[in-house]
Formats: sequence, structure tokens, C-alpha cells
Amino acid sequence: MESCDLPHLTSFLEYLFLERGLSRLTLQAYRRDLCHFWEYLAGEGKQDLEALTRQDLRKFLEEESRRGMSVRSRSRELVSLRSFFQYLYMTGRLGEDITELMHSPRLPQEVPRSLSEEEVSQLLSAYDVIPEERLRSRYLRNRVILSLLYATGLRASELGALKVSGIQFTEGVMRVVGKGGKERVVPFDPRAAQAIQEYLREGREALDRTGRSPYLLLNLRGGPMDKRSIWEVVSQGAKLAGIAQRVHPHLLRHSFATHLLAHGADIRVIQELLGHASISTTQVYLAADRRRLQESFRRFHPRA
Repeated sequence: MESCDLPHLTSFLEYLFLERGLSRLTLQAYRRDLCHFWEYLAGEGKQDLEALTRQDLRKFLEEESRRGMSVRSRSRELVSLRSFFQYLYMTGRLGEDITELMHSPRLPQEVPRSLSEEEVSQLLSAYDVIPEERLRSRYLRNRVILSLLYATGLRASELGALKVSGIQFTEGVMRVVGKGGKERVVPFDPRAAQAIQEYLREGREALDRTGRSPYLLLNLRGGPMDKRSIWEVVSQGAKLAGIAQRVHPHLLRHSFATHLLAHGADIRVIQELLGHASISTTQVYLAADRRRLQESFRRFHPRA
């Protein structure tokens, strides 16, 4: 397994870590499943990803069933395969997602973890105190990163690709390019607007070495921030704020959706803000909201 040479596996696992915030243990499980599949394909003489069909995947899963693998394990393997082939299609590496019509047994859906509103407040103030003047532009930029991730629910890749020209302060909205190049308009709050404007006035110019970069968030070399850099800003912010748990950009996206729902936002509105193609993807937050209501009931009802 260590010598697995499945094409695009490394970039896929990096996407899962930086974009979706999955743990290293979960990444190991994805890697194990996909390398096992690749090993199976080698035995079948079919190691051309572009030539694979749904039937090849079904045959693999049927073979797993004959070997005595449990329904839950096969379902997990299908999740790994589906995520991998969706990624290949989304990034243009394959012209079709061959897992699109494949269904796995219904299993309990994992409820996304999120920060509390108090923890978010702690995190958003992480870069407020600037220790040295030479760090000013960096801290102002980092404050924008945290503010926008929570204010808009953007993915890290969407935030990194955000252009100054896409921000409309008068209307309080920004144009965001999401998965598959789909553009959507996302609102942002006045406090995020204030953080952006302060960064544009006092910080960004020091980072834009050419004076011509169209991107809002720039690294120390003057290029656009990538997913890994944004992840590091969020992680470091959590440490500065004294938050013990692992914090990453996707956790702020979960927190954005969970808190909107808790305050009465319609699930369809949240779907549009998050840029989900299907409402089923967004409905996982309903489970989180139901759990919150149940916990409140058990805690406060006199007869619970």
C-alpha cells in the first residue's frame, strides 16, 4: 500500500485536508480504500482511469461483498470512490463522474462539527492586537481571512480566488466563483466590510509587489493565497485565541451554516449561500439543529 501509484491521489488527499478539513486518520482511510481499489484494478488489467465504467466499480464492490466485507465497509469504500471520481471530474481530469448514479446503503449521516458562537467571537479577535509594526499588513490580511470565512461560509479555494473587483461595498455583496466555475453572489456583514477596507487602506499595498495583482488576499511574495496558506492562518488564529480544538477553514463554513440555521434561516437560502448543487448536501445541518434542540430540551425542561 505504501507504494500506491494511483494517479492524482496526492492532490486529492491534499484537497480533502485543506479544502474539507478532514483529519489525518480519515485521510488514511481514504488512501487505504483507494489504493485497495487500484490494486484490484491492476489484477484486472484495468489501470486507465479514463477507460473505467460504472460496471467496473460495481464489479469491485460485488467482489468485496463475496469476500465477506460488511455493508458498512462497502458503503465507506463507495464514499471514498465517489469522492475521488467527483474530484477528478470537478477538476477537469475526467470528462464524466462515473459514480454519479451509484447509491450506497443508507447509513446514519455524520453531523458536522462546528464552533460555538462564543468560540467564533474569540477566533475573530485573534489578530486584533498587532505585536509589531512589521506584521501589520499580515495581521490585517489574516483578520480579513477569518472574518470572511465566517461571514460568508466560503470554501478556502473560493476565498483565495476572490478578486478585489468582485467586492461591492455599497450593496454589501461579493461575486464568488465556486466549484465547476459557477458564480454566485454572497452577502457579507458590516464588520467584515470594515476589516476588508482597513486591509485595503493599510495592509494590502505592502504585499502587492507589482501593484497589479487582482486578488484580494496576497501572500508575502505578492501572489494569491492558496488553500494551505489560508489553512495555516486559521490554525494559527485558533492558537492565538486559546481555542484547544483543531480549527480549519471548513469548520468555519460549518459554523456559518449551523449558526444561520439556529437563528432561523431557511435551508434553501443556506444552500444557495454555500453553493451546494443539491439540497441533500445542505440538509445535514438540519440534523445538527435537531441535536441542538434536543440537548436544550434535555437540559432545561423540568421533566426531561
